[in-house]
Amino acid sequence: MRALVAALAILPACAGAALSLAQARNLRASEPMAGLRSLGSDTSQVAAFLRAELTLRAGDAKGARALARTFLAERPGSELVFRARLLEGWASLRIGDVPEGLDLLSGVAAGTDSVASLQARASLGEWVSAGRIPAPQLLRLASLVAPGGDTLHRSILDAFARRPGASPQGPVVVVLPQTGDFGAIGRRVTAGLRIALAKDAAEIVVLDEPSDPVAVAKLLRGVLQVSRPRAIVGPLLSAAATVAVQEVARFSPETPVVLPAATSPGIAGLSPNAAQINITTQAQGRAAARLARTCSKADVAWLLHPRGEYGDAVADGFRHEFERLGGRIAWQQSWPAGRTDFRTQLEALRRSAAEGSRAKAGDSGRPAPLVFAPAENASEAAALGSQARALAMSPVWIGASGWHSRQFLTEAAGRLDGALLVTDRIPDVRRPAWKTLVAGWKGKDAPDPIAALGYDAGLVVSLGRLPLAPEVLAGAAGDISLDPQERFNVLAPRLKVAKGAFAETGCPVR
Repeated sequence: MRALVAALAILPACAGAALSLAQARNLRASEPMAGLRSLGSDTSQVAAFLRAELTLRAGDAKGARALARTFLAERPGSELVFRARLLEGWASLRIGDVPEGLDLLSGVAAGTDSVASLQARASLGEWVSAGRIPAPQLLRLASLVAPGGDTLHRSILDAFARRPGASPQGPVVVVLPQTGDFGAIGRRVTAGLRIALAKDAAEIVVLDEPSDPVAVAKLLRGVLQVSRPRAIVGPLLSAAATVAVQEVARFSPETPVVLPAATSPGIAGLSPNAAQINITTQAQGRAAARLARTCSKADVAWLLHPRGEYGDAVADGFRHEFERLGGRIAWQQSWPAGRTDFRTQLEALRRSAAEGSRAKAGDSGRPAPLVFAPAENASEAAALGSQARALAMSPVWIGASGWHSRQFLTEAAGRLDGALLVTDRIPDVRRPAWKTLVAGWKGKDAPDPIAALGYDAGLVVSLGRLPLAPEVLAGAAGDISLDPQERFNVLAPRLKVAKGAFAETGCPVR
């Protein structure tokens, strides 16, 4: 690269250097191997730096990167730190480790060494203009380097527009984890998405979602500076999805954002073209309220839930929807996270339910209140059922997704037969979309609900418009219909517990 020829033309004076500046310049001007021989056993920092530079100029990129890393590890306070990182970045690019090289050069470009910064930006511009950087890395690079007085950002924009296979509609930009703690989940969502979009021959550009929401926001800002995506799919988790949707609303509100997994309420409402296709916590609560009013014919409900983000949101959704439908919440309490002894709350619930029965001239000896109890896990739900029976009470239970597991059925041991619940989406092997997902699946294992979320996100992208309501889209994991204002999926599956198993409720509630 041309930048290496003029690399580090000015070496700052370094205290204790065995080489004079004149000697250093002469060595740099010499043939690389001759220069290396002349350095001999000199251990000064200037000599160590020149050894890495001359090794790179001699064509040994791996050796040069190792020497630059050693320099940085041994001399973290050196005046040559940014220039050593520059050498490490150049070496990484020559080796073929493009993401590492771009990250290093971007860091140097943002650093305080003005000479190294200019050279880093020049090197990046060369690689961009030469067409050496794949589309995902071009989008990442746009988020890593700030606009400056040069043409780097314009070069990135032009290179992305000229990329091989560019779609006239723009790419579907996927921002989902491909590595790290959530990498396995992100890769399955991505695989499902690819199957759904295969018939469209869509161009898909996959970016590894950063773990930090601030980094996600910067990534989306860079993406929108140099491209106009057909749609953005992701991020995966609610915190990152929230900042991403806000960035899109600010810089490109016409771009659809499809969130396949985020469950916190209200995220999609932050941008005019965002959608949450998974069941949000608040949507579960609303669906449970409709189940209570329509299937159980309840006018009054008691509300008992875990304290925290999940429990508070589900309970809030239930309360608002139940009251909107003309019902009344007679009593509400919560329990601290992690507790499985609910006798205090259940005794208070029994007293409230008995008073309600007496007010209606009913039997207050064994009250049967309708109780919405969105436990977070199977053990909590099963404990609620067994402890309520011990208090001479026969609640009509409605649960949420925390109830929906084999563990719950085992621990409940038939004590909660007759309970109803709403849950997140349930794959059904009879669904045509599920069959298409299975037929296109390339993995050694079978697709699962995680992959189905990706497939259904692809269906929404293919449709090309939001919101869906009142239309119902038949997905792989379930039906999708979006709230027309807030654009979250309102169709939560409904089940009942019967003879120690889950079954369809037989009650057509939307």
